[in-house]
Amino acid sequence: MKSRHRVPRIATQLLFLLLVLYISVGHYLSEKGIAELAGTTSLHAVCPFGGVVTLYNLVSDGTYVQKIHPSNLFVLGGLLISLVIAGAFFCGWICPLGSVQEWIGKAGRKLLRSHYNKVPAGLNKILSLGKYAMLIFVIVQTARIGTLSFSSFDPYYNLFNIWTDEIALSGYIAVFLTLGASLFIERPFCRYACPLGAINGLFNRFSIFRIRRQSSTCIDCGLCDKVCPAGINVSKVSSVNSPACNRCMKCVDICPANSNSTLTIEVGLSKKSSKASKTVSVKTYIILALSAFLVPVGLSVLTGKFETEKTRVYIVPDDIKGSTSFEEIVENYPISKEQLFNGLGIPEMVSVELKVKDLTGILGFIGEEEVISREHLSALIGKLGEPISSLAEHSKVDFENIIEFVQSSGLDESTVVSEVMASGPPGLFTYLFSGRWPFETSGDGAVIEEKETGSENHGQSASVDIKGSTSLLEIERMVPDFEAFLEYFGLPIDEPKSSLLKDLKTKYQIEISDIKDYVSNNQ
Repeated sequence: MKSRHRVPRIATQLLFLLLVLYISVGHYLSEKGIAELAGTTSLHAVCPFGGVVTLYNLVSDGTYVQKIHPSNLFVLGGLLISLVIAGAFFCGWICPLGSVQEWIGKAGRKLLRSHYNKVPAGLNKILSLGKYAMLIFVIVQTARIGTLSFSSFDPYYNLFNIWTDEIALSGYIAVFLTLGASLFIERPFCRYACPLGAINGLFNRFSIFRIRRQSSTCIDCGLCDKVCPAGINVSKVSSVNSPACNRCMKCVDICPANSNSTLTIEVGLSKKSSKASKTVSVKTYIILALSAFLVPVGLSVLTGKFETEKTRVYIVPDDIKGSTSFEEIVENYPISKEQLFNGLGIPEMVSVELKVKDLTGILGFIGEEEVISREHLSALIGKLGEPISSLAEHSKVDFENIIEFVQSSGLDESTVVSEVMASGPPGLFTYLFSGRWPFETSGDGAVIEEKETGSENHGQSASVDIKGSTSLLEIERMVPDFEAFLEYFGLPIDEPKSSLLKDLKTKYQIEISDIKDYVSNNQ
């Protein structure tokens, strides 16, 4: 078999595979605070199918589906242009999951030889409907519940996140089935279950350029049928319009009737065109297809429109999420840092970049429950302008105790929540929501001691996942001898405890993984 286009195709497949690995690994390491490679970009942000599933929400109410970003629409735009020009080129040349399946299939072909990729025609036809069923299911479910419902069993996302702790059991099963089936069938997920492939394949009937066969010069050798990974009978058609075709060009390469002067299987304009006889070289076709996909994406990157993180909008208290920082709360709601930290009993030296989900590193747990949760903060923010008595229904302790503390500060039960947060006892609202007084603090916010509460879990702190956003204050609470910790890593004694590890990593050339090991060995 001639392989004129094998090298450029493998090179293109490898390029996009490495790009996806770079994004995925970089995102994982960045989240863990180990390295800053690809920033906060995740695979969700660069998947064209994300643009498809969010369209309903975007048109109906102007919002994106969870985990979908503006970048998805630019990738989808590039894909659509490529589909119109070149058909399902994306599937055969760009999609990393398709490439991995294909490469595993090479091993299967060597093991099974003539038994590889032998699916009865009738069964193949029935199974091919699976990707359309999957497409309908995903779009309907996503529109109905507003979340990316496919991600938990999407083999593409789960394969390239297999080393993280984000994978559900369904994700492992999907990856195992996809890769395992690839040993027996050529690109099984692409052919029978890929919802994006279902869309891409439809464009094979409408693309400007497509694979054509000239019956006048065909010698009916049938080699194009044998080499086609999708089982298409290329020798029986004048134009390869099948939705199963991924434009791999294997039929063009293998055709013995192709020569420099005569092309039997070629790439040319659609028969509907008045220039139906016009052909282009495969090299030109590849350049056009890649450019159609990459140029729109590249232009969006250069103009700053390729946003891989949505700009959050905070309007109501429920907009506060676990990944919301206290800085974002202060900037978007009528409350100051001083009010927020005093009301919850958070020491002043803690960084305002602390996220809600990391608050347990400061306040800990009671049993398996967070002392302060996202829901607690939403309720608190929602009552800022109301009397503190409006929070009585949320109190985990006798509310009369809360009123006594309020009165000890010269206030009363009619005083609005925001004023109590500013002038009331430090930690009062943590006590209200959890029944546990967090800390007694001195005037400068330094922790003196934890109050006794009678809880058997008193004094226990959450087991914090050390990462770049972890502060020195959190580290101090994890190790028995903080000064020994500072000396071990060559950190000055006057280093602010609000300093984050990611900043210390750059400033003092220390590795977060080493800090994690130290804490694990000295708790």
